[in-house]
Amino acid sequence: MKKQQSGFTIIELVVVIILLGIMAATALPRFMDVTTEAHEAVVNSVQGALSSSGAMFHATWIAEGQPVAGTAMADYGSLLANADGYPCGTACTANVVSSQADCAAIFSNLLQANAPTVTAAGTTAASVIGTTTDFAAVYTTPTACDFYYTDETSVDNAQVLVLTFETTTGAVTRATSAAL
Repeated sequence: MKKQQSGFTIIELVVVIILLGIMAATALPRFMDVTTEAHEAVVNSVQGALSSSGAMFHATWIAEGQPVAGTAMADYGSLLANADGYPCGTACTANVVSSQADCAAIFSNLLQANAPTVTAAGTTAASVIGTTTDFAAVYTTPTACDFYYTDETSVDNAQVLVLTFETTTGAVTRATSAAL
């Protein structure tokens, strides 16, 4: 008795290969470049974290009896509270942000554990392009700090997402900046 062999025919294999090719052709463009979405997700998560931690800083200030401006809040890496009860840095003068180092201190001390790294970038964002820093802090006005995602500059050279932390209200806004 002859035993009958079983297996796939060449036509069945060709059909499966064609179907896999069609699926790959439709799915590949979707997954080919997700870095822009990934960078936007990082900025969104940092925006939410800054907003909530700024509110917690303010709540701590209220719970401690609204101490005078310039009081260090030990739970937040010795960030100083301004007259409104929001952080203004570790060396802020006249209760306003006085330097890019204050902006970097606000970022790193509010976000605390597992946060992206930040560096003081001076007054121009272009000074940190090409570094390995995740975020750069830029001193813009006595009451605001800008934070931008430095890794994003290599992805989309046309626009960069910038977060602005307003020290008088604790509000974190997001804007789109021109190329850095």
